[in-house]
Amino acid sequence: MKLTHNASSALATSLGNALAQCATSDTAFYFKDREYRWQDVRNTISILDQLLRKQPLGDSPRVAFIARSRPMHISCLWGLLISDRCASMIHCYQSTAKIINDIRKEGYRALIADQQDWNEDLLAAVQDMGCLGIAITEHSVKLRHCPEQDAATPADVKGSTAPQDDSATAIETLSSGTTGAPKRIQLSRRNLAASTAAAKQALTQMNASASQPAPIISVLPLSNISGVYASTPALAMGMPMAILEKFQLDDWLAIVQRFKPVAADIPPAAMAALHQRQLPKEVFSSIKVVRTGAAPLDREVQAYFQNELGIPVNLSYGASEFCGVITSWSMAELAEYSASKMGSCGRALPGVELRISDPDTGAVLAANAVGRLEAKVNRVGPDWIATSDQARIDEDGFMWFEGRLEETIFRGGFKLSPLLIAEQFRRHPALADAAVIGVDEPRLGQIPVAVLVLKAGHSQPDNDELNRFARDHLSAPEIPSAYYFVDELPRTASYKISLLELKNLISELHKTPK
Repeated sequence: MKLTHNASSALATSLGNALAQCATSDTAFYFKDREYRWQDVRNTISILDQLLRKQPLGDSPRVAFIARSRPMHISCLWGLLISDRCASMIHCYQSTAKIINDIRKEGYRALIADQQDWNEDLLAAVQDMGCLGIAITEHSVKLRHCPEQDAATPADVKGSTAPQDDSATAIETLSSGTTGAPKRIQLSRRNLAASTAAAKQALTQMNASASQPAPIISVLPLSNISGVYASTPALAMGMPMAILEKFQLDDWLAIVQRFKPVAADIPPAAMAALHQRQLPKEVFSSIKVVRTGAAPLDREVQAYFQNELGIPVNLSYGASEFCGVITSWSMAELAEYSASKMGSCGRALPGVELRISDPDTGAVLAANAVGRLEAKVNRVGPDWIATSDQARIDEDGFMWFEGRLEETIFRGGFKLSPLLIAEQFRRHPALADAAVIGVDEPRLGQIPVAVLVLKAGHSQPDNDELNRFARDHLSAPEIPSAYYFVDELPRTASYKISLLELKNLISELHKTPK
């Protein structure tokens, strides 16, 4: 396949070459009991390129993309990367009004969205803005709206006039939105190429013992870096993907039984659900390692996988700002240290340096001290980047995530970690899940409040029982001032607990502690 758009960056060239080498009859995607061939991917990318050339994008070839974790959406992302256009992600899990506001604010000239997202309001807004509209169908893409062209503008634009260099933006991805509105973060072609190469290396290592590599199983949202990080190596290696649009435990188990993967990528919340199910060890017989991240992992859940199932857990750390993972474990490190350093996110990857600083003074702290995590990542740039996360690094270079700085609860003179408090409540035999947040209190500043999910078949414990349990497992300042039960905890698209929605929920229900 040859695109008429002038693709010249190293990322575009490598991905384009990889696509050209894929056998047309081989499977590219498994999705909802259907298989998509690499020829389907080629056709979709070619048609998308032709449609996008109907609209001049100016010096910055940004294309708004309401991304869903579906085969043709991933194909469109690959097509944008191969043609050196910039995919600017928009979360699909929000109202049409918010989507329209985002499109207007950013001034996009082209929008790609699934057919189901093209309602009357979105179409009217796109028409009003003179924006090119492209609809993704189950099998391909089609034109939804083409603005009238000025007489001086050619009807078929041959490509952007912008220089296609490796420092230009490949993707504007969205942060997870754990504590507030998602932020749009620019990832350069060079950064994405480097993270793709690192992922290829990790996949090669994971599949070294497999006679026939299984498809890459993805349950991660395409609109943020986790989904992108899962999809680009698949194209670069010509490997098929088995996709779940959203994690569903039974569907995931069916995919595992069908393909027998050596490695499994599972979000921490999904690992907790598997822990509660207490499935036979034979169900996981093919899996030699579980890779997880993006959110804290309960120690009891990790111990279940490592001690009862005999599957080492590769808990990693990364962020959109770093274009993916910056700490992880090698298989050799898991074999040597997984028991003695349980809960660690591993060591810094090649090209990454880490340090811990005092959040108030900026002074670099010694080994095992808890403070602000800072990272210097070669693929991003030469500067140290201060995160909003608390962490500690031991004398062997292993890092432990200790919570987000802005989530710390300041109760009187005590600094409390909501993550550690919630972890203890998950040990209660009647509780399936727990989250803790701080609410304002005039005398103490803040007080912790627990939001709990009951296990099926269990009676709801009263406050006295919960307080007795808390006194046995927590210090006095850590004991919540109130307990609230919900059917499920609100989560972001990447399965992190949404503290913003949690606080709004409590506010709307007038559940403010007295």
